[in-house]
Amino acid sequence: MKQDIHGHVVLNLLLDAPEPLSRLALEEKIETEFGSDVCFHTCSQQDLSLNELLEFLLSKRKIVEVGAGLTANPDRMCNH
Repeated sequence: MKQDIHGHVVLNLLLDAPEPLSRLALEEKIETEFGSDVCFHTCSQQDLSLNELLEFLLSKRKIVEVGAGLTANPDRMCNH
């Protein structure tokens, strides 16, 4: 059974990183912490791949690209 992870977990991983993470580094971090059989959800979306989640969060400016990496944008995050 797939582990279902809220997008806030990914945002917090990016916030806690000392520098922006590449997509590959983020994928590796998620796989290390949660395994490879995961899907993601947000407050309004369900059953997302990591790529779909990242595209959604980028479109909402909840994460932003900095150089070759991604970082969370705390000003755009909801707090629940």
